[in-house]
Amino acid sequence: MLSGTDTETGALDALDLKVALIQGGVQYPERVYEAVAGRARLAPPSNPFACNCLILPGEVAVHLNANPSSRYALDVDDSGDPALYRDGARVCAIRFPRASAYYEQATSSGIPYGGLAVLEGEGLLAFFYMWACEYVKTGETCNFCFQVRAEQMGITLPSATPDDVAEIIGWSVEHAGVKEVQLTAGSRFATEKECAQYAAVLRAVDEKVGLDRIASEIYCYMTAPKDPEWTDRVFAAGADRVAHDLHVWDPELHARIAPGHARAVGREAQLRSLEYIAGKHGPNKAFSAFVAGLEPLESMLEGAEYLARRGIVPAFSVWMPPAGTAGADREPPGADYYRAARREFARLYRAYGLVPPGIPSGSHVSMCRDIHRNMEAILAEA
Repeated sequence: MLSGTDTETGALDALDLKVALIQGGVQYPERVYEAVAGRARLAPPSNPFACNCLILPGEVAVHLNANPSSRYALDVDDSGDPALYRDGARVCAIRFPRASAYYEQATSSGIPYGGLAVLEGEGLLAFFYMWACEYVKTGETCNFCFQVRAEQMGITLPSATPDDVAEIIGWSVEHAGVKEVQLTAGSRFATEKECAQYAAVLRAVDEKVGLDRIASEIYCYMTAPKDPEWTDRVFAAGADRVAHDLHVWDPELHARIAPGHARAVGREAQLRSLEYIAGKHGPNKAFSAFVAGLEPLESMLEGAEYLARRGIVPAFSVWMPPAGTAGADREPPGADYYRAARREFARLYRAYGLVPPGIPSGSHVSMCRDIHRNMEAILAEA
């Protein structure tokens, strides 16, 4: 890890920092917000619903998780620019995405844009919950899910219509520099209906905005359907990729932390659909994310190898254990875990010609595209 004042990070060190900041958060004083107000996309630390991020050298976007007791802190340096400090020592310069009026907008149906989708990094628009998860009805939600935290705070998340999604994408491409779109929704027990809903959203976007106006790609995180051929409708409607997240490779752990998925879908069905997509649509068209840190490294890497050999992109997000969720009472793994993971994922990407989703300085918590962009340097360090 970097230390000392006026030390600029390299790309690999920035990946270490990304893990540390996601897991441990950062002190975030009001004066930093005031210094960049009007120039950067940064809400004040008093806003509990803000989806803020900072961008490290090497175009590495990091979720800005405010924690007043973190050893890391944001502050303004002697030149008046924001910088990252650790234990009072300057680590590196940082920046924030440019300001836009995105969070001031509401759909024609009256829903604030930020209630349906958030901007991540520079150019990624992520719809986090287009419709309610039916596993809530049976008390079987994934224990690390955003919905669990929302319920704890007494928040009922709104659902988006296809027109809402199209409207938000159209505005964001035009006015907020969006290049890539991620669609995520709650799981349904009727998986054929879920596939149909995704297809309807994609058709609305194509009709009202034009999918060709999304410069990078649009991809869907969805429940693995009972019949893998139902995913063909989603691709036919315009999806560039489809993801069925395994979360963890160990089936017993999966059953504990994602009981709805384990009972209603199961790993076997997830793998069957992922392999169908890779066989029908080709390599890189299916991907699956692991929540890195929830299980032992060896288990996660076993799963990543299984997927990669079949042309399915293994991806991972850094585990950020919020209060009240799975494992919140234990310490997340240290830097060595994530360094070993990124080396192995880099090896898999190169060995099997895999390209994970994501644009530079895009996802706040996913590491896969950061790894791919620095693949050769990571492997050279091994």
